[in-house]
Amino acid sequence: MFKLILLAQLTLSVWSDTVLAEKTLQVLIVANSTDEPYQLASKGFKAQLSLMHSIKYAEIIILRNKNPDLTVSAAIKDNNPDLIFSLGGESTEAALRNTSKIPVVATMILKKSSYLRTGNLTGVYLNFPLTIQFEWLKKFFPEQRKIAIFYNPAENSGLIQEAKKIAEQQRLDLISIPVETPKELPDALDQLRNNIEILLAIPDEVAMSTKTAKEVLLASFRNRVPLIGLSDNWVKSGAFYSLSWDYDDLGRQCAIQADKLLKGVPIQNVPIEFPRKTTYSINAKIAEHMNMEISQVLLKNAKFIFN
Repeated sequence: MFKLILLAQLTLSVWSDTVLAEKTLQVLIVANSTDEPYQLASKGFKAQLSLMHSIKYAEIIILRNKNPDLTVSAAIKDNNPDLIFSLGGESTEAALRNTSKIPVVATMILKKSSYLRTGNLTGVYLNFPLTIQFEWLKKFFPEQRKIAIFYNPAENSGLIQEAKKIAEQQRLDLISIPVETPKELPDALDQLRNNIEILLAIPDEVAMSTKTAKEVLLASFRNRVPLIGLSDNWVKSGAFYSLSWDYDDLGRQCAIQADKLLKGVPIQNVPIEFPRKTTYSINAKIAEHMNMEISQVLLKNAKFIFN
């Protein structure tokens, strides 16, 4: 009799585990764009998460000429997702405006502050710790010491204080140049003539953004002060180099976070992360213009080399 009861319990346990394992979960993917980086991140996310769960995916693209809230709201209503994977700032904001209960895992966003406004959001953002950035800076510039950063005090004072501490530890002379309004940027750029050896870009809506990129890149070129850019596109446009991302791996890293959430881990226990892989791109033409030598090791391992 005991053996029969034990067998029945084991059979019930196996059946329950099988039912649980076969449960199909709903995941909504919301992306800003169909550009290749977004596609690679989405592909990596789905490939990784599908190894761990049975998933039904619904995917929508936020178009600039349409109402993103209406699109996301309808997709949530139609699909009743267990989790949302958002790629890009606009997609993430739209997702958060339309749900405070469904967990959102986000990427393709430059600034960490974008993740700190709500209790149902985590993810991997497109930036690297300052320690990593300075380590790579020294690989590219082993002899140079004078590094300038333009920043808006209202936005990045805390980051600058952190940067000063790290620079001091690594025996670098960090010159922080405040830019409180767009009108102050030309004066800041004029300071590139004052023995500054490197200009390090940090995400900053006033000093370093898509709106200021052309002006900053031109000043860097004219003054022969190499700019460490914010992305591959900055390097393609004239920055000397930039740290970059493996987009497929970004998606896979987000999938690991999603797996924890789908298994019931509270989102507050799934912290925001930096990208776990570091790549970089180089503009060889800028290096030639500024008479800089690049080691063969750095050239060999670059993600992109723009000529």
